[in-house]
Amino acid sequence: MLCLSLVSGCTSVRLTIVEITEHSDNFVVIETLKTDFGINRTRLMAVCNEFYRHYEDEFDVLVLMAHNPARILDQWGDGIRGKLDVVRNAEVGTGIKTRDFGRRYGSGGRLKGIVQLVHPDLILSGVLLHEIMHLWIGEIEVIPTVSKSHWGFSSVGGQLGGFQRDELNFLGEGKYSAGDFWPHVAIKSTPYSPLEMYLAGWLPPDEVPDVWVAEDGSWLIQGATEEERKNQRDEDGNKIFTASKISTWSIEQIIEKLGPRSPDFEDSQKEFRIAFVLVTDGRVPVRDTETSVLNLYIEQFTRQGPVSDWLLKQLQYEQRHNFWEATQGVATMHAGGLQSFRR
Repeated sequence: MLCLSLVSGCTSVRLTIVEITEHSDNFVVIETLKTDFGINRTRLMAVCNEFYRHYEDEFDVLVLMAHNPARILDQWGDGIRGKLDVVRNAEVGTGIKTRDFGRRYGSGGRLKGIVQLVHPDLILSGVLLHEIMHLWIGEIEVIPTVSKSHWGFSSVGGQLGGFQRDELNFLGEGKYSAGDFWPHVAIKSTPYSPLEMYLAGWLPPDEVPDVWVAEDGSWLIQGATEEERKNQRDEDGNKIFTASKISTWSIEQIIEKLGPRSPDFEDSQKEFRIAFVLVTDGRVPVRDTETSVLNLYIEQFTRQGPVSDWLLKQLQYEQRHNFWEATQGVATMHAGGLQSFRR
């Protein structure tokens, strides 16, 4: 597909070339001028529209991955490994507003969101699980935290950050530690937390425990050097944070704040179809070994069973959760048979 836009009276030309160059059962390859779709909405829309020019509107999530053989992980910005654009949502009682502009991306009625990954390796690293959860947690505050759209210094302890409640220690004088955690992302591979499961529609509300929240939590020394950080840890070596405003949120309070989730646990969607798209700029050919690894990652992420021990050993991972494991078998994600959806 070639898109050309000329404006009379000026020399500005906008040229977008997007074309599917390979179809397979687990993913497609799309070539465009740059793999900057994570920060360039025009290119993101063009890539998605090219996909839907060839495939039916039968997917809940598209996952666009940059062909990035040099592994330049900061090409979209410092620390940005993945993103999610929610394009359609009709569910209420979650952390996402209702909306429907999927047609801009080529989807007439089904597509919920578009994940953008800076490298295919991130499929099993936890980044894809993290971004998928943003389908239900975004601009609407669920609990009061310092990390917008994430769990901050709280005991949610899920893919979007926080810690486990049984690891919280009060050190006195407004200081706390809670194991090894980050406010905005899970450091270790972890399943979705009960609150995340509830918001996604995969857990009834009576199974969600109370959440402890440090509403104004912050690390003890902001901008500390590495040497200073060593001196700002508890006796177990865990980082210390401070807080003066502590609250506890029950699921009843969260429901009062957000409204009841609809559809509820009984009627919510638990089977999803996902499509993977490898986006290349065409400068470096996609090698057969790369496509073999990508096929393996997709199959492992979407399988209804745990990630294979053989793969964990090959990748030198102690543990990695796929979608089925992260949802504790409640929800499934399907990706195979992509060619059966060709137009």
